[in-house]
Amino acid sequence: MRSSSRTRRLTSYAASALLVLGGGLLAASPATAVVTADPIGVDEGTTWLTSQLSRGILHNDQYDFDDYGLTADAALALDAVGGHGATVSQIANAIEAGAHDSWYTSTFKGTTTTYAGSVAKLLVLVQAAGGTPTSYGGHDLLALLNGLTATTPPVAGRIEDTNNDFGDANTVGQAFAVHGLATAGSAKAAAARGFLLKQQCSAGFFRLTFASRTATDQTCDGDASSAPDTDATAVALLQLEALQSSDSSVVNAIAQGRSWLRSTQKPDGSWGGGTNTEVANANSTGLAASALGNSTEARQAATWLRDHQVTGLDACNALAGQQGAIAYDDAGRSAGRRDGITVTSTDQWRRATTQALPALRWLPSVASAPLSLSGPAGYRKAGGRAQLDTDGAVAGTQLCLVGPGVRVRRTTSGGTWSNLVTLPAGTGRRTYTVHDAHGHADSAVVRVLGRKTLDVSTSGTTVHRSDTITAVVSGLAGGEHARVLYRGTVVASGDAGRRGRFVATIHVVRVLGDQTITGYGQFADIRRGSTVIKVVR
Repeated sequence: MRSSSRTRRLTSYAASALLVLGGGLLAASPATAVVTADPIGVDEGTTWLTSQLSRGILHNDQYDFDDYGLTADAALALDAVGGHGATVSQIANAIEAGAHDSWYTSTFKGTTTTYAGSVAKLLVLVQAAGGTPTSYGGHDLLALLNGLTATTPPVAGRIEDTNNDFGDANTVGQAFAVHGLATAGSAKAAAARGFLLKQQCSAGFFRLTFASRTATDQTCDGDASSAPDTDATAVALLQLEALQSSDSSVVNAIAQGRSWLRSTQKPDGSWGGGTNTEVANANSTGLAASALGNSTEARQAATWLRDHQVTGLDACNALAGQQGAIAYDDAGRSAGRRDGITVTSTDQWRRATTQALPALRWLPSVASAPLSLSGPAGYRKAGGRAQLDTDGAVAGTQLCLVGPGVRVRRTTSGGTWSNLVTLPAGTGRRTYTVHDAHGHADSAVVRVLGRKTLDVSTSGTTVHRSDTITAVVSGLAGGEHARVLYRGTVVASGDAGRRGRFVATIHVVRVLGDQTITGYGQFADIRRGSTVIKVVR
């Protein structure tokens, strides 16, 4: 019985077109060959990410707070993949009432700090959701961001936090500010864009951290401490692309940034982040691939990300039920397969999925085929063994078979993959399912009979010899084969009805005294019952 199979919706995702990320456009490389994309990574990732929302908000159970910043990132990821406008609007509406006090401002000992980068990201989200930024949650986000954008050289155009003694805005927030201010037609958009471009070093990368506010030189090359940062570079490129600007400075910045990203991609298709996150990870890989758009590099990255995404194969480990989630790195994937997604690891899985999801639009389609799982017909004895056969898998495909007490993962060589399973105790329908990593699955049901004492009743307990009585065997399963014996001889056999009863007509012999009538189910050693009648003259 086919339970599910992958549904292709390739028309939902353009293979070589302009695609949106948080309102920004990802331009396809002119020389890119057309490659069929597989929407399964996006489909499953979107399903998992939206399942994490509670009334439109991602709640952090570990520390018991509503994570508005991560929720906004999730909304921008859903906006990027397209087709989720209602959910994006729901999120924007859900965080509206609390965004001011619970996200982009905080008050401590009477001093309120306003975070410019958070305001900028929220502005972009509200714009993407079709909201009204000038009256969002009782506040004018555009006026607020304009007020947080410096006007005096050498920091003109730089966004700055207010009352922040512990840090300041950075290139990521500046990039969102450039996008949001330009979309709103702000008079400060050009200055903000100019300051963002200063954060790009001649090597092509964007640094994450600005120079000191008091530094005369605010450029990346003018600061010896400037360090490459994959995430900052990717976000800057994405938000610059959103401008669709023909300005040569923007066009050149995007070209140089993409060139740098290509040069830093790892052989396996992944990227590391900045100086503290150099290990290959889904966040940096997803952002970098999105910034490069439809390209060979993005397809390699999508393949790496898919390898770190929970698929049907993970039904064979502790990640069962989390299909679509994306692990941050190899260590996170291993921990998840061992322990599942725990309260303490949920945040990392959510952040990785949010950043990586849009890049899965370029996941190449691979050869695969629907699976067919078949099991034995009829009833089988509990504790016995049954053979399950999987057909249809392409040679070299990994499969996972799960069921009661069974979790088996193997790479097939083609043909039929057969497994002998031990059937659990008790009577019932035992369902087994085979999965592959490509979204195919099929199930088979084995009907199992467990140990049971059957009830045998008769139309009379005292019977005259040579008379006829009726015996009823109850407690059988519907369709179970049954037999009735009188004085050790089979007098009737057949299948029980839907209600689990088998009726036999018995001609009583002339022998007087107590006589035993026994009813047997399909497996006589574990399913039987009896009664005694008295034969009289």
